Amino acid sequence: MSAVIRSVGVALLGTFAIPIAGITGIAAIISLLVLIFSSQMRSFNLFLFLLAAAGICYLAIKTLLGIARRGRLLVESINAKESLNLNAENMLGYPSPVFFAFDKTNRKLVACNSVNGEYKIHDFSYVLQWYYEWGTGTRMDVGITGGAYIPGTNMREPTVTHTEYKKNYKLVLEVADENSPFLKFPMQGEVPAKRWCAKLNAIFNG
Repeated sequence: MSAVIRSVGVALLGTFAIPIAGITGIAAIISLLVLIFSSQMRSFNLFLFLLAAAGICYLAIKTLLGIARRGRLLVESINAKESLNLNAENMLGYPSPVFFAFDKTNRKLVACNSVNGEYKIHDFSYVLQWYYEWGTGTRMDVGITGGAYIPGTNMREPTVTHTEYKKNYKLVLEVADENSPFLKFPMQGEVPAKRWCAKLNAIFNG
């Protein structure tokens, strides 16, 4: 049970580390530029904010690098133990500590957990098919033109439109497991999801 909790915890850290690193990195850069070029806005509080943003960004990047390093070390260990040729450059699920690695030469895939070092080897026949899916959301757009004229004025009423958009992309593997036939991996948008579908096609059918 503790191993499961640790795996979930590290997976959440990896998921949130990327946006946190990006946001705090941008905040640190903006703060530094303000300190350098705007004497009127320089203050001790702004300097403290810069230090905090830079520190959080550093910790987030360090977390991601640590997860990646443990994943690569596990893949190297499996290759040595099992005489496989898993490709550490294509780990489906990164930055989660639970991921799949692929050996195209021997037609094997391995479900890995870099938190506890456990892994399970499958033949390529374990994967039945793959595709990506998404959810939808609705965005409200407000325009300042195009509405009816307000009586007695030359001004138009604002227009409100609702636009549907795609979100929450996931890569789905259908596998030969009657208890867990669907394995889903969150993607950072449609482009990464399409790229992974193309990668899997090259790995399994190339």
